[in-house]
Amino acid sequence: MNLLFNNVRSFFRHPKTRWMMRFLYYFLILLGLLTIYGFKNSSTFIYNEF
Repeated sequence: MNLLFNNVRSFFRHPKTRWMMRFLYYFLILLGLLTIYGFKNSSTFIYNEF
C-alpha cells in the first residue's frame, strides 16, 4: 500500500504531469466560458453604448 501511495505521489509531483494538469484545468475553464457565452460571431462591439 505504501509503495503504491509513493508511486502515485511521485507521479503527481512530476513537472510534466503538473504542467498537463494545469493546462487541462485552464482549458476546461476556457471551454466552460465559451459554452456559457457561446461561440457566436457577434458583430456588435462591446463599447457601442459609450
